[in-house]
Amino acid sequence: MNKTIFKGSAGGIHFGAGCPKGFVPATKADVENSLKNPGKMKFWRCNVCNDIHIGTGFPSPCPTCEHVNSYVEINEKEFRKIIGL
Repeated sequence: MNKTIFKGSAGGIHFGAGCPKGFVPATKADVENSLKNPGKMKFWRCNVCNDIHIGTGFPSPCPTCEHVNSYVEINEKEFRKIIGL
């Protein structure tokens, strides 16, 4: 499954085959910008399909696998490893 980076207007980032409504394609530079000042945003990973998300909350259902409440909080190091930064 091919995964893509997406960004939201509020600074959120999603890396997955699908994306939350209102998100548009993004680049690794957009991810780095979000990581410079994450504020209250947290890092999340879907336990089913391994999509990752930066935001104040996680999408539910997951936009790729459509499971409800499948995200767990992860740290920035794990986030960077999964996304390849």
